[in-house]
Amino acid sequence: MDIKENAKNIDVWTRGLFILIYGVIFYFLFALIWLVVIFQFLMKLITTELNEQLLDFSDSLNKYVSQILLYITFKSEERPFPFSPWPGSETKKSTRKKISKKKTTKKETIDSNESDEENK
Repeated sequence: MDIKENAKNIDVWTRGLFILIYGVIFYFLFALIWLVVIFQFLMKLITTELNEQLLDFSDSLNKYVSQILLYITFKSEERPFPFSPWPGSETKKSTRKKISKKKTTKKETIDSNESDEENK
């Protein structure tokens, strides 16, 4: 194919349009990410805990940004949201495990160690 044929190819121009659109979306998401970072930092500073819902949202937002970057850099042909589903969040499982470990008291740990030794 030569340049004239490529210039007439509607798929090339469509991809270019989507690159521009996703570039603008990426710009706004970058600002949104900084707002999430600042809010989480303030939450940690004030309450010493993080907002769980915001952790889940930031996880899916990070995945969405990654999908956009893969698409606009031609590493992926799949168009990100709204042309594909919003990326899900995986942090619920790992965060809950961390929380449940933190809430274990010293007595519960000793009791579970004793029962483990009895089972041996």
